[in-house]
Amino acid sequence: MSRHTILPGQPLTALYLLHVGSMDARLIGLSVERHWKHSVHLASSLESGRVVLIDCDRPGVEAAFEQLAPHPRTGVVCYAFHPKDHAQRFPNRVILGKPLNLEALPGILAKAAAESARTIAAPPRRIAPAPDKHPVEAAQSIEAPPSHGQGLQTEDERDLCGVMEDLPAAPIGPLPERLFFNPNEYLIGHLQRAIEHAASNGRPHLIAGLPRLIGVRPLPVPACITDFRDNQLRPLSMAQLPPTTARLISASSLTNNGSETVSASEDFLWNVAAWAARGRLPEGTDPYKPVRLRAWPNFTKVFMSPHALRISALWVRTWASPVEIAARLGIPQRYVFSVFSSARFAGLLDSTPPVRPGAIPQPPVSTSASTPTRSAVAEPVTRQQPQRPSILSRILRKLLNAV
Repeated sequence: MSRHTILPGQPLTALYLLHVGSMDARLIGLSVERHWKHSVHLASSLESGRVVLIDCDRPGVEAAFEQLAPHPRTGVVCYAFHPKDHAQRFPNRVILGKPLNLEALPGILAKAAAESARTIAAPPRRIAPAPDKHPVEAAQSIEAPPSHGQGLQTEDERDLCGVMEDLPAAPIGPLPERLFFNPNEYLIGHLQRAIEHAASNGRPHLIAGLPRLIGVRPLPVPACITDFRDNQLRPLSMAQLPPTTARLISASSLTNNGSETVSASEDFLWNVAAWAARGRLPEGTDPYKPVRLRAWPNFTKVFMSPHALRISALWVRTWASPVEIAARLGIPQRYVFSVFSSARFAGLLDSTPPVRPGAIPQPPVSTSASTPTRSAVAEPVTRQQPQRPSILSRILRKLLNAV
């Protein structure tokens, strides 16, 4: 991500994270520390913030807006996976799409803060409370378990797997664009290129331009070396990175001074891909095409999304599409899409079309009448071979006859 040029005398934008998830808070904090020092700083309270950030997908968003009633001059920037779904719910609000574009976000925050500072305070518009439910209805709404074995979504599940609705069981039209992500816009794209270059020329490579280096070592076994901790690498993997952010550098060797973590490339790719996907699929994926897992992922080392064990147990022994796997297990498709994206970049996905059980591949038919095919030559030999006794059987027969 590029550094932002700030005009002389332009004040810092005081940003208060009013209603965001823990992963997004870490991501924004990392961006402020590394790239936004001269444009944005995090406010410690709502009163000291000039603009607030609100995640519309998180529960309790109405209560967050009510906190803004005494602060009409505070700018508001919202974001959600599907901004159009919240346009009528929160009119006249800036609603960005997920994942946040960290290159453009500082300018959007500054604009929202400046526009709100010029507004004249007006009586706050309170959201009408929902009618009280009958006690029996309220108890039923609390005790009723969610369907499809989904379980209650925790904050991390919502941040890491999204809220994408399921696709139909069979394709009936064009797939929604928000179902896919472009790997080249995320860390996973840079990491995949580094591993490919290291494997092709047998030399280690470095990914530079990030807060910390990431090294890729092809020998003796493919491995990734970095001093990124998971709580730092995860938000970085979820953010969109401009193409000029990361640079691939060939190195003569990589040394481990003891503070770095060495991970198998397969495990490292799995994690970074899962955090980038957020319940989506890489561009060009057909969610209705049957595939299969080559082997079990190393769940002692990699990120395990909801139902990942059940998904892997079924997918290693059967050919099925991501949509079909979700239907068989009765779970939301976004959890299967997360496993698919991770397995694809980790090299654990087999996309070769399966051969039907019992089907015998047919050899190519020769166009020359004088050249017999291999099956035509082998057929008489196969028929005559059982009629000719082996040497051992002939020796045994002579010994028996001699007794």
